[in-house]
Parts: sequence; C-alpha cells; structure tokens
Amino acid sequence: MQLVNDYMSNLDGVKKEWTEHLVQFMREVFPELEESFHYKMPTYRGDGYFIAFAAQKNYFSFYTDDLRVLSLIKELIPSASMGKSCARIKYTIEFAIEVLMDVCKEIVDYHNAKSSSEITDFESLRKWSDIPTHVQKILLDNVFCSNCGVTTILDYNIQNDRLGLVLKGSCKKCGGKVARLVEDE
Repeated sequence: MQLVNDYMSNLDGVKKEWTEHLVQFMREVFPELEESFHYKMPTYRGDGYFIAFAAQKNYFSFYTDDLRVLSLIKELIPSASMGKSCARIKYTIEFAIEVLMDVCKEIVDYHNAKSSSEITDFESLRKWSDIPTHVQKILLDNVFCSNCGVTTILDYNIQNDRLGLVLKGSCKKCGGKVARLVEDE
C-alpha cells in the first residue's frame, strides 16, 4: 500500500487525479483484492486475475489478464489504443475513468460468479425470464436426483453455461444436490 501511495505522490495534474481516483475506488469497492506495486504500477489481484494501471506521459494505461473486457473498453471508448492485454486512453477523454471503474466491476463480478455456485447473474436471469412460465414449471418439476429419480428442484440458482442455463439447487424429496441444464435453442 505504501509503494502505491509513494507512486501517487510523485504524480501531478490529471495523471495524479486519474490514478488517485482509481486507487481509491479499488480500495473502497474491492478491499478483498490484494494491492501491490508490480511492474512499477498499482496492481490488484483476485483469485486467478489481475487489474493494473499506470499514468503515462500522454495517456493512462489499463492492464488486465481478463481479455474479454478489452473489447468492451474499445466499444465504450473507440479512441482507446489497444494492446495485447492493455488499453491506452488519452487523458482528454473525461468519462473514461467511469468506464474503467465499470470494467473493474465487470472483471471482479465475473470472476466471483465463476468461482461461486451461489451467484445468479443478470444475463442468466434475463434468459430464464424469456422462457414462458408454464415451460419453467415443467423444467423445474423434471429434474433428476441420483437418490430419488425424477423430482422438483428447490432453492435453485441460475447460471450461464456455454450450452445454455444451469439450474443448481436441492431435491424436493431428499434435500440432496441436483442440477438441470436448459439448453439454448
């Protein structure tokens, strides 16, 4: 933490403003992430991913190994210059810091959801709500339990899967863990 503070104290103007804003955001919103000063820049590590950034002379650099978000940055900030695992953003793009905070949220939320079986994401809820209610009931009442055979799933959560949706919950009869795949059409 002290190395990051020292780094910020050596910056001035817009470089200092952007860096302090993003460091404060990361510390307040994601205190569980490990803060370090790696490759001469503030770096935040989660379980299997990192977020880092640096104030350059003419632009702000944002680095991550979660490559899915780089296309999101390019879409939201078309003038951003993209590298293999980074985005370089001119300081003149005032809304960019807000975009970077949203990108950080996306990275952390995605990895938290990936590592937890208890989280239902909004995309999966949208897909589930597109299924007619009577079809949802049929799907919920036709789940296989290794102890009981066909059963109803209770206390389930919904997750996106490359094949569709996965419902994970418990068997109505025995309380054991059950799951149901609802394939995309």
